[in-house]
Parts: sequence; structure tokens; C-alpha cells
Amino acid sequence: MGSPASTPQEIAREAVKLLTARRLPPTPDNFQAAYHEVAGTRPLQPFPLAQLRQIAQALPERTPAQVRFKALFNKAVSRHSWDDLEKLLTQNPLASAAPAAAPEPAVPRAPSVPPASAAGSEGALLPPDLAEQTARLIDVGLPLVAADDARLREMGEELVRYLRLEQQHAPTLRRMLADYAYRLSFGVEEQLGVRQGLLGLLKQVFEHIDAISPDNPWLRQQMQALVQAAQPPLSQRRLEDLQSRLKDVIVKQAEAREQTVRAQALMRETLATFLERLAQTATSTGQYQAKFEACAQALERADSLADMAPVVQDAIQTARAFAVDTQRVAEELTELRDRADRAEAEVQRLRAELDQMAELVTHDLLTGVLNRKGLASAIDRETRRAERTCTRVCIALLDVDDFKRLNDTLGHLAGDAALKHLADVARRSLRPQDTIGRYGGEEFIIVLPDTTPEEAAGVVQRLQRDLSAHLFLQGEQKVLITFSAGITELRHDESVEAAIARADAAMYRAKRAGKNRVMTG
Repeated sequence: MGSPASTPQEIAREAVKLLTARRLPPTPDNFQAAYHEVAGTRPLQPFPLAQLRQIAQALPERTPAQVRFKALFNKAVSRHSWDDLEKLLTQNPLASAAPAAAPEPAVPRAPSVPPASAAGSEGALLPPDLAEQTARLIDVGLPLVAADDARLREMGEELVRYLRLEQQHAPTLRRMLADYAYRLSFGVEEQLGVRQGLLGLLKQVFEHIDAISPDNPWLRQQMQALVQAAQPPLSQRRLEDLQSRLKDVIVKQAEAREQTVRAQALMRETLATFLERLAQTATSTGQYQAKFEACAQALERADSLADMAPVVQDAIQTARAFAVDTQRVAEELTELRDRADRAEAEVQRLRAELDQMAELVTHDLLTGVLNRKGLASAIDRETRRAERTCTRVCIALLDVDDFKRLNDTLGHLAGDAALKHLADVARRSLRPQDTIGRYGGEEFIIVLPDTTPEEAAGVVQRLQRDLSAHLFLQGEQKVLITFSAGITELRHDESVEAAIARADAAMYRAKRAGKNRVMTG
């Protein structure tokens, strides 16, 4: 471990530095442990069998490499072998696997460094500038890889402090780097698992949310588009866009549902009132019928006109009252019918609004990319960000070459599939910060932040090459889809419409130059 040429004074000095880097008080026990660690020796003390077995039980077993490491660790503990434990903990566990073991996925490991010679062990393992850069690299990555691993965070902070000392002991630094790299491999694996799990959960929510509204085809279409938008690779811009889009869907759905509930409540109230009035009419009709029957019986018993006169008067009054009640009920039923018609019209209006609501959201239902509204928001967002950060923003206007001929030859369904194919290839080809949207028909716009026109041309030309490498399949037929593009830079003193017009003019120059070209303007 340590060099034979190291003197006790040098080892003691390095031990004090190690305690300083770890922020440990210089107690006799701490100094003794640090001294033996620097010297590469072990203090004479009993083998801590119980403690090591407890550590072995806590070791993870999520991957084949972890299972094999735990088995080797248990074997070394059972043999009371410090040498085996030292080899296991200071070397990559995959490198010490038995020859007959099956190959396993590679685990990140510290780069192999040849043992320091007696003459070079006193020198630094890394030059000061490289040590500082390494410390900065570890320090910047800690919040991401060690968010849920306190031990990895402690090891990283300790390594950063040690790297920033004026001098480092080469064997100690090599050992600390190897330990950190080994622990880091598990942290990265855990973070990747968490990320994949969250993406899977998000996809499952989107795929099953239509069960809440099985009779709502608009919502189902929106959820399918969100599933496509949540596909990796993800970036902060894509997550912001996804969040905005989901919020838009939720708000529109809530508004439509609230209005539908009100319309349904009005219809229920109207129906209840109608049934109530119908019952009252039946009751009144029965009462009037009884009165008319009584008058008829009185007339049969009358012997003279004098006896008939009051009966006829009573019958006339009953008839008048019946006519008034009938007229009132007729007016009320007419009003109820009008209310029912208004409620039905409201329900039909809401259904039509839901059918047309796709025009209000920010994504194109056919291709899954942004629509004009979404493009306007994206351009505004990137323009504001460019003003804050003093950077540049370019846009590229793409127009599919000979799209009408493709439609006439293969049909409109094939034309739609070709547009979807172009959008899918663009999502894979473009950079994470770039945004693509459908401007109209076979035209697309790409927003390229923090990019010069020359760099934007390179991005679009790479998309052209990727599109040529991934031919569009229509049945058994392979179709080459190309596009012409015009690129321009957004200026602070002009409208977006003016920039798009300039890109459109450059795109037409590319068409006239032979198509499948990129021009700047």
C-alpha cells in the first residue's frame, strides 16, 4: 500500500492531512487509524466478526454484481481474513470474479493506476489544476447522484476536501477515488431505476386516465398525445412543455365537465317539474270531473227550470275554472318544454365544444408536436430567455418536398403517416433544447435556442441525413421523404411574423435551388 521509502514522519504528516480533510478531531484513536491507513498497515486489534456480519446483512442484492460481492464479503468474514476483505474492498469486484463466472454488465470503476514507485510515491497523483477540476466535477455532480445516499454524499465531500489540499498522498487518493467510484456505480444505478420507474408510472397514468371518461374521445386523444410527449430523452424544456400541456387539458376538461353537470341538473329539474305539473293536472281533472258528474245528477232530479238554474250556474262556473286551470297548465308545460329545449341545446353545444377543443390545446393531434398556439408560446418563452441570458434564437421553417404528389400517389392516409414519420424522426434527431411544431399542412417550424444560423443549419442538415437513413414505409414500399428549409435568427426589434416570413422566403429559395436543401435568410 504505502511506499517502503516513506518515513514515519512523512506518514504522520499525511495522517494529519487526512484527519483535516475528514474533519475528524486528532484523538489517539483517530490518529492511529489514519496513520495505519496512510502507511498501508493494520493496527493489532481483534477481528470484529459481529460488526462485519451485520454489515454483510445490510449489503444490497439488487444486481448480479451485488449478489456476488455479498457472497465474497461473507466468505472473507467467515475466514476472518483481512487480506481477502482488503482485496475485495479496494479492487473492482467484477475484476476478481472466478474465471468460470458468466459475463455481467459492466460496473463503473476507477481508472487503473500503476502502483507508485519508491521514487514517485512522494509526488502528487494529480497535478494541482487537474485535482481542482476533478474536485469541481465531483462537487457539481453530488446533488444529482447523491440526493438519496447520505454515505455517497459524505464520501464525495470528503474526497473534494482532500483533493483541494496542497498535497495528497498518492496511495490514499487512489484508494479514495476507487471507493467513491465503486459507491457511485450503485448511486447511478439507483437514480436510473428511479427515473425509469417515474416515467413508467407517468405513462401508466396517461394510458389509463381515459377510464375516468370512457365516452370522451377527445380526452383519450389528448392522453395518447401526452404519452408520446413523455417519451425519453427528456429535458427541462420538454418537462415544462409537458406540464403546461397537461394543465391545459385538465383545465379544459374541468370547465366542460362543470358546464355539462349544470346542463344535466337543469334537465333533471325540468323533468321533475313536468312530472309534478302532470300529476297536479290529473288531480284537478279528476276533481272537475266529479263536479260535472254531480251537476249532471242534479239536473236529472230537477223538476222545473227554477231547480235547474242554480245547477247550470254551478256547471258554468266549474267549466270556467277548468278552462283557466287548463290554460295555466298549458302555459307552464310550454315553459317547461322551452327550458328542456334550452338544456338540450346547451348539452349539444358542450359536445360540439369538446369536439373542437383540440384546436385550443397546444399540440397537433396527428403528429404529437406543437401546433401554432404551442409554437407561439415556445417562441415567446425562448425569446424571453434569450433576452435574459444575452443569447441567440433561430427558427427553421421546413416544407415537405413534393407532398401533393405523395398524397395523390399513395393517398391521404399515407400522407398523414408520412408527416407522423417526419415528426418522429425529428424528435430523435434534434437536440434536447430544440422544439418542433407543425405550422400548417406539410410545414413545420423548429425553434433552436442558444444557436447561431450556421449552427442551426448544421442541426437541420443532420435531420435531413437522419430522414434519408430512416425511409418511410408504406406497406411494402419504401419512400424517401425530403424537405426544404429556411433558417433565420429572431431579432429583438421585430415581430415573430416577420421572422417567419424571412424564413419562408429562404425556404422557397431552397425549393428553387433543387429541393432537399437548407438556406439562411
